[in-house]
Amino acid sequence: MKMEEATRFTSRCINGEPASCSFACPFHLDMRSFLEKAGKGRWAAAYKELKKSVVFPVIVSTLCDQPCRERCQRTLTGDEPIAIRDIEAAVVRYAKSRKPEAYFIPPKTQTVAVVGAGLAGLSCALGLAEKKYQVTVFEAREGWGGCLREHSEFEKFDEDIKLQFSAVSVEFKFGKEIKSLDELDGFDAIYIATGQDGSSFGLSDSWDSEMLITSNPKVFMGGGLCGASPMEAIAQGNELSKTIETFLQTGNVIKSPGGYDKSYCGRYLDHEDARSVPLVKATGADGYSEQEAKQEAQRCLKCDCEKCMRSCEMLALFRKKPHRMAIEVFTDSQSGSLSSRTMTRETYSCNICGYCKSICPESVDLGELLRFSRTARMNAGTHPAALHDFWLREMDFSTGEGEFRIVPDNSEYVFFPGCQLGASNPEHVYGAYNYLREKYNAGIYTSCCGAPAYWAGDEKRMNGNVERIKREWSEMGEPVFVFACATCESIFSIFMPEIKRISLYELLAKDESIVPAEAFSSASVFDPCAARGDENMMEGVRTLAQRGGIQLEELKEKNRCCGYGGHMRIANPKLYDQITENRSRAGDKPYIVYCANCREVFASREKECRHILDLVFGLETGLDIPSLEEKRKNSLNIKKTLLKELTGVDFVPEAHEWDSLKLEIPRDVQKEMDERLISESDLKETIWMAEKNEDRFYNETEDVYTASMVKPVLTYWVKYKKKAPEVFEILEAYYHRMHFIEE
Repeated sequence: MKMEEATRFTSRCINGEPASCSFACPFHLDMRSFLEKAGKGRWAAAYKELKKSVVFPVIVSTLCDQPCRERCQRTLTGDEPIAIRDIEAAVVRYAKSRKPEAYFIPPKTQTVAVVGAGLAGLSCALGLAEKKYQVTVFEAREGWGGCLREHSEFEKFDEDIKLQFSAVSVEFKFGKEIKSLDELDGFDAIYIATGQDGSSFGLSDSWDSEMLITSNPKVFMGGGLCGASPMEAIAQGNELSKTIETFLQTGNVIKSPGGYDKSYCGRYLDHEDARSVPLVKATGADGYSEQEAKQEAQRCLKCDCEKCMRSCEMLALFRKKPHRMAIEVFTDSQSGSLSSRTMTRETYSCNICGYCKSICPESVDLGELLRFSRTARMNAGTHPAALHDFWLREMDFSTGEGEFRIVPDNSEYVFFPGCQLGASNPEHVYGAYNYLREKYNAGIYTSCCGAPAYWAGDEKRMNGNVERIKREWSEMGEPVFVFACATCESIFSIFMPEIKRISLYELLAKDESIVPAEAFSSASVFDPCAARGDENMMEGVRTLAQRGGIQLEELKEKNRCCGYGGHMRIANPKLYDQITENRSRAGDKPYIVYCANCREVFASREKECRHILDLVFGLETGLDIPSLEEKRKNSLNIKKTLLKELTGVDFVPEAHEWDSLKLEIPRDVQKEMDERLISESDLKETIWMAEKNEDRFYNETEDVYTASMVKPVLTYWVKYKKKAPEVFEILEAYYHRMHFIEE
């Protein structure tokens, strides 16, 4: 993996981008950082932040015309913009020590001449002197300050300049007018900053406004001479000191990376949760008191886009910014040890639901970044296989023993129920297929769309499944696929866009003779994450529910993942519990769902819910959830029933030597098994092998056996009692990823 392959996912992310006020500020002061420090009364830290950007804090906090206020997003809440300059003045006033830092840097041999001791020349000279260059400032007047010398407050400006130069060594030659640049031939670089109406030494026509260079390679020019305002002159000189430093080191002129595009005003955010806070008025003649300055600074909205990190439980848990996530995805791919992978838990804790992309103003998809990481790990053989093992085996079952297709000649439609609809409730498949067969002469094709492989990052398995489906679709005569599962439809739209698609609910809604049962007087439709953007599917479900007399109340947020997606519950059970609980509480009304997985999640949380097909076909269903074993049997029974009914073929499921065993599983143990994704067949096989080989532990006191079974990915363990020759009571079942070797 290359760095750019990972960072391309977050290249458009604007998190960390300077706030709009910082873009407007000629000094590009980090307003968020500065105002946060001031808001906490950390005057010394705030002063240091201010000094770093504005060079001369007293001058700027007195004279700045505050273009930042024109870009302050506090106005979006109906308030006045932040009084930045008044806060800056308070910071200068309340900072106990304003002594500039002395930098312990070896002195440089290169020499720089600055012509003009106005604001532009002084700021450039100071920046170069701090880096220990030998700087000489030539000024025609008898002192520094340029246009400020006539200002009524020059005395305090003079003190500010003295203070800032107190920690550096600069030679000032006042009363020395430079009439020709020939006088400065011995200097390695020259900055012309002679002020408004000053001399340009004949170089004005060759001046480059972007780089501040002239036709003379070592001569730079800027400040009031070139039309800069006093504040711009300070900022320009400070930035130019960095450009000149690069020139002295390399002989090349490279623009400092600190510059902003002045034509860009920064991002304006929605601030949907921000409340109105009025401007703080100073009560004293000298400006803000400490408390007033803190209160005014606290009005800052800290404008930065963190929408995805605030809205997604996973991102809020790990608290990593998108750009950092992309870098860590790359660095993890370079690591040779799984234990050193910093993004592993986060990578597999993502639902890959696309919600972050849907709310991001730049459509940054962090789920795709993490799926990319999963794919890279899978291809490299460094993926934690246990996190996806169960679902990939279920996919193999659904595309193998559980798959069948019956398509009449010239069928316009083929029903693709997906692997979970029938497993959860066979009546949903029977009802939907019988309707489609009678109304449209539709066929049926039971298989898996490939979502488990997609979520696992298993490209090989995914691509093989896609090619197989496309091949079989062609053999069917290229019918339109009818989907009851939003995940299946979304997978097809991504990988098989050539296959025409339609939602089952859209077709049902078009038939006005269908009047669903009124399960609730009022309810909310819970739209699955995979249905995002599928307006026809979402509208079809609402039409059916309303036709059944149900008053619908929309949830605040649509298309949030119920928690099932991405196989994240094994990787992060606590986060899974949090997400499923949050979705269950997202609305007070009962839920109408149209995803079998959503129904299972909410039923497990005892959230009142009904599948829309329950209402369409008049099915009385509670909150019962079939076990993993029952789901497989349901899928096989659908195949057995329809094959017999439609073709006369008797389907006989694959037999195993352990099928004859009977397990007595208490309700609480069954619940734990389902949560841990351990099926009854797994336990039967484990017990059968243990009994056959007499390879188990026996606790004579409790009359309890403990047996294990090592599989390629997991090792299963079961504690049981033998009730009869082929009857066993299950006491506990679990698994782990460790393998052990018997000697």
